[in-house]
Amino acid sequence: MGIIEIIFGIDNEKKIYRKEFEQALRSLPTISHEEQEYLKGVFSDVLKDGITGVELKRKIIMLEHSPNDLLNQQEVESVKRKLLGELEDNK
Repeated sequence: MGIIEIIFGIDNEKKIYRKEFEQALRSLPTISHEEQEYLKGVFSDVLKDGITGVELKRKIIMLEHSPNDLLNQQEVESVKRKLLGELEDNK
């Protein structure tokens, strides 16, 4: 287990796959269809084989610091909580 996993309590063996990811996005009422499609594009490269907690954190940090992003801070936080919750549910 690496330092990031220890600090954040992330189990890097657990993954979210495309189907779970898309279901999680659809369950967020504050995220529009356009924003869902944007997020699918942002995460598409890591969803091929499933996204781990570490990869999820990296993508969320990128979204939080992207000035040209379609999402506002509240929406990014909502996505972050939902997807981290999905990882927890997969334990």
